[in-house]
Amino acid sequence: MRVSCIAFTERGYALAERTARALSDCAQTGEDDPGWDVSVSRGFGEGKADLRAWTALAWEASDALLFVGAAGIAVRAIAPHVASKASDSAVVAIDEAGRFAVPLLSGHLGGANELAQTVARAAGAIPVITTATDVRGVWAVDTWARCAGLAVSNPEAIKRVSARLLSGGRVVLYSDMPISGQPPEGVDIASDRARADIVVSPFAGANAGASVRAAETTGDVVPAGETGKPAGVRAQAPAPEPLRLVVPCIVAGIGCRRGACAEAIGEAFLLACGQAGISPSAVREAATIDVKAHEEGLLAFCRARKIPLATYSAEELSQVEGSVSPSDFVRATVGVDNVCERAALAGGGKLIFPKLAHGGVTVAFSKVTIELSFKER
Repeated sequence: MRVSCIAFTERGYALAERTARALSDCAQTGEDDPGWDVSVSRGFGEGKADLRAWTALAWEASDALLFVGAAGIAVRAIAPHVASKASDSAVVAIDEAGRFAVPLLSGHLGGANELAQTVARAAGAIPVITTATDVRGVWAVDTWARCAGLAVSNPEAIKRVSARLLSGGRVVLYSDMPISGQPPEGVDIASDRARADIVVSPFAGANAGASVRAAETTGDVVPAGETGKPAGVRAQAPAPEPLRLVVPCIVAGIGCRRGACAEAIGEAFLLACGQAGISPSAVREAATIDVKAHEEGLLAFCRARKIPLATYSAEELSQVEGSVSPSDFVRATVGVDNVCERAALAGGGKLIFPKLAHGGVTVAFSKVTIELSFKER
């Protein structure tokens, strides 16, 4: 986790540096999160960073912001940048005496609660957690999603699921992937996604019903004939959309002509996603032949989507097993009869969407199995 930290007094700066060293030690020993990357800035004295500029830069470049000072300073600094719980950075404030670490924003999806607890351990502080599911000991679906590496397609549905669990109700979860461990209290596992309140899948637009609201009604009395029910019968509210958690289990095999731009590749990619019914955020990596490893358009596409690019030699691709769409032209050009399908299969997945050709770009998708777990880290 990339953490940008700013302090406003000498005492606070010393605490920030001690905390940064402690987090770095965690990374070296493998404790907590092995990926801590903490930078510390001065918000005072010589070398003082402009708070507005620092916040804007940190918001874009970091996963989390840590303010060593008054919570009010942090609130005013981040206010112009707050947009959505799905994308907001984690924000934590700790007082300069190192007594309390308080998550201010993105406690679950952004990891601010976990960061506050880790910072508190490092600084000898008390973490002040205020989110209802945490203080009540109820399963937080958004925390689980973040820890499992699942993207949230419709974050507005989190509140509905959490509210049901907090009220003592139950929710139904369907997953395309195996999940080990005992389901949390209040969570039932379903084999039918149409019954699910939570759908864990790489596929977009899960039009599943939700048992959370199945018995709810609008409270309105409808005239006869409008719903096919007798006059005076209450109309049942339409079932809300389930919470959709996207599994990053798709490999996108991509072939392209020389000099293809990122826009053309992106257009073909999104077209393929639409036809395959795949959420773009389900794609874990792109794959291609090694002669395309330095295609700037392909590299730019991968950077924009924040996915790695795997490359394979023509010999490696030719040894991939599975049914593909052969092309004599492709064989004559790069030494193997198919790039996109073979590249998608090279990582060991199963081909679920064959070659789509569009604008000098070819795309195919394979799906790998990822085992999820209900166990806490």
